[in-house]
Amino acid sequence: MQRASREKRKASTAVSDTSPLIAVKHAGLLEKLGFLFHVIIVPPSVLRELSVKEEDQFKGLSFLSMEEPHDRRIVGVLNTIVDEGEAEAIALALEKGSLLIIDDLKGRKLAGKLGLKIIGTLGLLKTMKLKGIIKEVKPAIEKLEEEGFYLSKDLIDTLVSDVKEK
Repeated sequence: MQRASREKRKASTAVSDTSPLIAVKHAGLLEKLGFLFHVIIVPPSVLRELSVKEEDQFKGLSFLSMEEPHDRRIVGVLNTIVDEGEAEAIALALEKGSLLIIDDLKGRKLAGKLGLKIIGTLGLLKTMKLKGIIKEVKPAIEKLEEEGFYLSKDLIDTLVSDVKEK
C-alpha cells in the first residue's frame, strides 16, 4: 500500500539539462531522483556532457532515458540563445509537454517564455524534503558548496525557510 501511494506522488516524466543532474549527484542524492520521476529524459548532447566525467554514475540509473528531439530546426533556433544541451533539453520538453529540470538562468528564462514548467537543483531538494525523501536540505547544500557549486544566499535562505529548517 505504501509503495502504491509513493508511486502516485511521482511525476511521470521530466526532461533534464546537465547541470542539475551533476549537482544532485554531488549532493549524494542522484538515486533519490527515482523517487520523484518515473523517467528523466535527456537529449544526446546532455548524455555526452554527462559521459565526459560522470559516465559511471549515470550509466546504471533505471529512470534515465535518452531521446533525440525530433524538430532539429527548433533546436537550431534555441541554440542561437543557449548552449546545445539546453537547446535540446528545451526542445525535448516542448515536444513531450514535460517538466524541464534546468539551472542556467538564461535557459530558465527562455523556457519560461515558451510556457514550460521548470525546476532547478534547489527546487528538486525542496521537493525531496517536502515529500519525505530526504530529512534535511542543509547537508545537501553544504556538499554542493564544498564541491564549488555557486548557490545564491538569498535562494538558500528562502529554501531553508520554505522547508522550515534553521
